[in-house]
Amino acid sequence: MSKDRFPTTTFESGGLRLRLVSPPSDLVPYVSGYYRTEVADGVVVEDWLPPEEGNLRTGRASTYLAAIGGEPLVEVPPAVLSGPTDRGTQLRIGGGKFWGVGLSPAGWARIIRKPASEMANSFRDVWQTDTDPSLRSMLDRLREDGDDIDASAQLITETLRVLLGKRPPSESTVHAVHLGIISPEMTGAAELAAMAGLTPRTFERFCNRHFGFPPSALLRRQRFLRSLARYMLDPTMRWINSLDTHYWDQAHFIRDFRAVMNMTPSEYGERPHPIIGAAVQVTRASSGVAFQALYHPDQSRESETGL
Repeated sequence: MSKDRFPTTTFESGGLRLRLVSPPSDLVPYVSGYYRTEVADGVVVEDWLPPEEGNLRTGRASTYLAAIGGEPLVEVPPAVLSGPTDRGTQLRIGGGKFWGVGLSPAGWARIIRKPASEMANSFRDVWQTDTDPSLRSMLDRLREDGDDIDASAQLITETLRVLLGKRPPSESTVHAVHLGIISPEMTGAAELAAMAGLTPRTFERFCNRHFGFPPSALLRRQRFLRSLARYMLDPTMRWINSLDTHYWDQAHFIRDFRAVMNMTPSEYGERPHPIIGAAVQVTRASSGVAFQALYHPDQSRESETGL
């Protein structure tokens, strides 16, 4: 059997190298990408990452600390399962190598197989979760011997293919709701529920299970990310010019920004962003969007930022 091909996009600057490896087409609805991050010895990078979907990560570093939503920084285990977030994550990494796997909501349902709300705004040692043993074995192998990019990507691909199993009946609805959530034209939770053919109460439970948050929070996250993505693609832009059309005014955006990132837009703009800056470059070049949570499960090349 022939091996898969893994197109790779790389960005390198200031002792940080980030590679985004595109998954094979059969995994595109479930995986936004495989990420290889390398921080040179003696270099420490710190950043404040925007909300994202669930993911798996493994690696070693001289410094590896993280905090979600303004909580105190804590040491990150060598292999973690991270749930979807609607808050920013502070990350500090020094001298290390990591692999990550970004999961779409459909991917979370078929690979992790637990309600996303149980892991929302949190990360846990994968060995303290009830994930499939093959996932834990995969992460351990990547951490110990992950320098060969193609071999590592092949390992991830083969592991995930086995875990996908049979397509669940709910997947078509998860897919349709995902497309609705990331659409800039979606007006509100009621429209989303009607599209899914569910009552508002049932739809809220559905979103909590498959996306980690109620529909109103998911739409709020997307308008924030579309605005932040425009700014990160052109940091010379004034914040007022980056605002998504669903914001009433700049004050509305500033309130959202404080709630999500625990700081004002100006404070955020004044800080260095080595990790998110690299991620924006490689993710946009690979999938046409700036952030993982803007990823289109049909791999549309049209940017969700409108740029």
